[in-house]
Amino acid sequence: MRAAYDAVVIGSGFGGSVAACRLAQAGFSVGVFERGRSYENNSFPRNWNDPADGWLWSNGQGLFDVKPFEEMTVVQCAGLGGGSLIYANVHLRAPAELFANGWPRGYTREALDPYYDLVAYMLDINSIEKSSHLDMPAKTRLMKDVASKLNRSEQFCYPNIAVSFGPPEVEQRNKFGAMQQGCRYCAECDIGCNYHAKNTLDLNYLTVARSATAEIATQCEVISIEPILDGEHKYNVNFKDHANGGRTEKVKSKYVFVCAGAVNSTELLLRCRDVYRTLPNLSVRLGYDYSGNGDFLAFAFSTESPFKPSEGPTITTGIVYSRNDNGFDNWFIFEEGGYPKEIGGLLQLLNPKLRLFRESEILTRDAFHNAFHSKSSGKAGFPDPKSDNTAIFLAMGRDLANGVIGLHSFSKDLKIKWDTPSNLPLYSAEQRFSTDVAEAMGGNVALNPLWRLFHVPVSVHNLGGCLMADSPDSGVTDANGEVFGYPNLFVLDGAILPKATGVNPSHTIAAVAERNIEQAIRRLKSDSNWRAPDSVHAVPIIDPLTSIAIPSGGTLPTKTPTIGIAFTETMKGYIAKAWTPPNDYSAADKAGQKSNSRGQFTLTITMPDLDSFLADPQHPGKAVGTVIVDGFTPPAGVPVTEGLFNLFVNGDEFYQRRMLYALPFIGSDGKPYLLDGFKDVRDDGHFDVWGATSTLYTVIREGHTREGAIVATGIMKILIPDFLHQLTTFNAPGATTLAQKTSALTRFGESFFGSLWDVFVRPHFE
Repeated sequence: MRAAYDAVVIGSGFGGSVAACRLAQAGFSVGVFERGRSYENNSFPRNWNDPADGWLWSNGQGLFDVKPFEEMTVVQCAGLGGGSLIYANVHLRAPAELFANGWPRGYTREALDPYYDLVAYMLDINSIEKSSHLDMPAKTRLMKDVASKLNRSEQFCYPNIAVSFGPPEVEQRNKFGAMQQGCRYCAECDIGCNYHAKNTLDLNYLTVARSATAEIATQCEVISIEPILDGEHKYNVNFKDHANGGRTEKVKSKYVFVCAGAVNSTELLLRCRDVYRTLPNLSVRLGYDYSGNGDFLAFAFSTESPFKPSEGPTITTGIVYSRNDNGFDNWFIFEEGGYPKEIGGLLQLLNPKLRLFRESEILTRDAFHNAFHSKSSGKAGFPDPKSDNTAIFLAMGRDLANGVIGLHSFSKDLKIKWDTPSNLPLYSAEQRFSTDVAEAMGGNVALNPLWRLFHVPVSVHNLGGCLMADSPDSGVTDANGEVFGYPNLFVLDGAILPKATGVNPSHTIAAVAERNIEQAIRRLKSDSNWRAPDSVHAVPIIDPLTSIAIPSGGTLPTKTPTIGIAFTETMKGYIAKAWTPPNDYSAADKAGQKSNSRGQFTLTITMPDLDSFLADPQHPGKAVGTVIVDGFTPPAGVPVTEGLFNLFVNGDEFYQRRMLYALPFIGSDGKPYLLDGFKDVRDDGHFDVWGATSTLYTVIREGHTREGAIVATGIMKILIPDFLHQLTTFNAPGATTLAQKTSALTRFGESFFGSLWDVFVRPHFE
């Protein structure tokens, strides 16, 4: 490698390969620095029994870089070609409506389509239907049948995939001069294709880059970037040469393109800003708006018809789900998966019917990993006959992109904060859909154990952290990927995408990179007409999602019901009519006792979707039942049919929460009234948790709104006998098994007592 280049590209994935190719074609001297290895034909790891033998980056810089953060498990690739080496080849375009919010000005699907077409040409994408020399895989046919059985045929499609469907076992040069063979249907796409039947980036973009004199260094990990401004070069790029003992070297460059992947690009810039102080003026938004792209993993065991996951490319079909679920707009695509036959035995360990793990003993993720490692001995390296009837599913959706990538304040280790509760409605819908598909196959659903046991998602499609935006107050780079405050420093990978794409994001990452590198080259060369030479070969491609029909009211709801929480609560007390001042609750309570003017209600409170309930900061529930208030209702009471309940909403003070009750009813005089009450949950210094959660400060208002005049005041309480009965009424509507019910009640309890901890305990430690 040289001491200086016109342009240095950091990383060789869907952003870096595009940048390197086009810069070299434009006549710039280009140096590409890739931390991973180059994988030639038949060189990917295949020692099934030793994860340290080439598989893991943490063990000798292997292929897979797995980062088990506390709130998100991240899976990345290290190798020449980046994520293309282990992705499932799927190329779908982000639907047009995605660009309406959050993207910089100028971004529309129509504007991006020519760049999608260019990527499609470079990666030679086709659907599984083009594999005419091979039969349609069993899993592909089965998924089409399942879509029909679930009345979702109009949302079914065959995604375009970057796979060569030429003759298997025949090696020939592709249109860029790289040697490839045809697909053998071995389902090894996600662990590196040893036959180069995948159209990975090293076989197209990087092949072109090399032919245009770009120089590529592998096992060279960039650790920092610093401005030098020596008149000719703009930046020093410091890197660690793993192939030569890990020594640190540097290279000068006029232009730097950071393309190390969303997590690694963000980490690199965070260290440059906060540790090395070489780029101190990077935006305060650096690290924000991280997305896991709504990734959700599930399985189906013991399917009636053979799924045969080890035959065919990894992913060949998709089903779109799009509807409003209890106030949350859910959009995701559900795809079938595949895996090599040699790991079939390992996956059988996840079959919950086998009960191989005593989950009561697995209290931590480390404990699970240790248990899995212990059980997996001797399970890999050979086919398992049960695998033919085992399916694997991957869903991707539009999560809220509200995560944060950061560095620990003391250790400076990387961390990801992910708001799982606010994204639960999406995960819940994906889970229910997985159950529907598994049951339609006659199989038993099983979830990713990290999710089932710990509610920790796994993302293989990490996005965000260095967002494109129209101003530095909103993002890290401008609309063309140039970093605010640092001219000629660019980010061109998934880190700049402002939102979850909801589909496999590689196609969009590459298309945005094509757009942005074109803009950069036009400016750097002072040539407003420059275009990628390959553009003349690109033709419009019809994306499979354009044929998807979404009904006006959304797609069908899942057959599997949502799981909620319900309980019955009785409160009793005293109400004083026309009390002045109306909010003097204690005096009104005493006056009500003196006049024996009573009030009470018995309500069934229901949260029909636990995930939505936990995600919503207002934590709303429905309340129905009977209210009795002397002087306002008959002695037997009147019905409440549209009552509202809110659990632990934020109060006026930081360590205060309120439970709210709004119970509309019609009085015996035929007029509308509202029982409006709140429980004031705060630490008054006496640690009175019972009093705070069982005392309802109550008013009766005219009308059915909280703006109505107060006509009575008092206090109602839960009495001990009523509380003991209440404990017996907790249920989980929608749960069909004891395990589902137990899980729902446990999660509700964790949220409830977690809020009490925040109010009564946490303040004493801060």
